[in-house]
Amino acid sequence: MRSLMLLLLPAILMAQRPPASPADAFNRELKRNRFGTWLVLEDEGAAWGAAMRSGLDEEPMILLNLPLKVVAGGKKADALAPVLRERFGWAKGAHWALVDAKGRVKAEGAETPMPGALGRAVEQAGPSSRAQELEAFLRQNPDRLDARAALCREYLVVATRRTQKALSLPGSKPAPSEPAPVKPLDPEVDLKIWAAAAQQLDLILREAIGSPDGSLGFLFSPRLRSSAAEQSPSMIAVLVRHKATLEETLRRSPESFTTWQLWIAASQKCGGWPLQPLLATIPVLPGTPPGLWPPQGIFEEYLKDAKSRSDWTTVREVLEPRWSGLRDAVMDGQMEWGSNALSWDWLDPLLEAQVSQGDIGAADQMLSEAAEVVGWPGLPGKARDLATRLNRPDLAARWGALAVKGR
Repeated sequence: MRSLMLLLLPAILMAQRPPASPADAFNRELKRNRFGTWLVLEDEGAAWGAAMRSGLDEEPMILLNLPLKVVAGGKKADALAPVLRERFGWAKGAHWALVDAKGRVKAEGAETPMPGALGRAVEQAGPSSRAQELEAFLRQNPDRLDARAALCREYLVVATRRTQKALSLPGSKPAPSEPAPVKPLDPEVDLKIWAAAAQQLDLILREAIGSPDGSLGFLFSPRLRSSAAEQSPSMIAVLVRHKATLEETLRRSPESFTTWQLWIAASQKCGGWPLQPLLATIPVLPGTPPGLWPPQGIFEEYLKDAKSRSDWTTVREVLEPRWSGLRDAVMDGQMEWGSNALSWDWLDPLLEAQVSQGDIGAADQMLSEAAEVVGWPGLPGKARDLATRLNRPDLAARWGALAVKGR
């Protein structure tokens, strides 16, 4: 008990600590952004946040890639607003500023933030950026793969913002139900925006012999996936060029989570590489249970990616063998599934894939098997809701009346 209390002590102390004041929270936020922060204090009739975001997408501001903090003023002011007015002497009206990590104003304005004024602020303040810091470090330490990957992540963020502006693409919004068609950049524009990122990516994949490992890979692949690299012919060319090396790495080490993550990201950016042909070239380790192949490290992410593209063939290729193995293990008494909702995480995408491809017989059979081996009372209701969403009232009626037996 004593050791447990010692382990829990930091959490207990954190819970007892009073919430930080707006000023303290603001100071900590500034310290985290050591290259500086763009700050906007809005006021009645001066909602400058949108204008500031638009202006920061112009050069040279976009190359700095500094964060923006917008604080509401006016009648419904944020708690931080009076703190900023007192601290910076902004008695009234809206203001914007470039503030360093110590809270010192390096440049400011009291008029609508336009690109010209922001550009002059950058010239006046002369701030550096994370990318510039990493570039200087690599000139002295060209063999540091972690620094190269960090630099490429910075390039990806900036290139994505520039691409969104060039092609009038939406920024960070919820994913649409149907993926938007890819609009490749013109070759000249592509090179201007993506050449630096493509060069770094090429170097990383060559030096890492297929895939960056460890935390390097964990951090790099999500940034690539969230980028707009699919709009860049030069980025796609790099990924396609390294596809064979990536897949050879996976054949040698199929349990490498980071390599799978990079392969998935590259597949997504290149329009989708089929998983099954690759898996067919990777012999399964003798004794591997059917539920552990394909490797667990890529299962959920790849399934999510395939479903988002309505790639029902891939969903079935991945899930049907896994379901068969689990079903047989339960029927043979080798495992117990239990009475919980976890089973639906497996059944939902597989049923949707079967119905979407018109294979109602397979869907009926699998659901009947599930009712036999899964003891979850919520199964019929979930199946009915799925059929209703797929506009199949006949299946909704049949599946909703399913009798769950369980084992």
